[in-house]
Amino acid sequence: MSHYARGTRFEHKVRDHLMALGYSVLRAAGSKGDSKVDLVAFHPYRPMLLIQCKIDGKISVAEWNRVREVAGWYGPMCVPVLAQNGPNGRGVVYHRLTGERVSRSRSRPCEAFDPAAILRPVGMIVT
Repeated sequence: MSHYARGTRFEHKVRDHLMALGYSVLRAAGSKGDSKVDLVAFHPYRPMLLIQCKIDGKISVAEWNRVREVAGWYGPMCVPVLAQNGPNGRGVVYHRLTGERVSRSRSRPCEAFDPAAILRPVGMIVT
């Protein structure tokens, strides 16, 4: 299986997982574009997710910062997320990208993220 096919298969895995949680998911096929976003997930009671999918979790500094930048265009109602395979290739692990990455630094400013949790960013009213 080619690298592209494995990546596509993983994107479908993430999409299916989010859809099972009640999200509507759009896939940017062949996301070689400027936004560096693979999936956009919408939910009526949760913020929009901009997701970069990486099977092994390895993401370049430029991709990391670009996903955060694009999410910033939409304010606190949009969360930049990195999705990767779980342990032994089972499940999906999500990381919320919380800070900018700096070249030549191993620092990865992120935190574990649960897409099933209801986040309430500033200004969001959940009834």
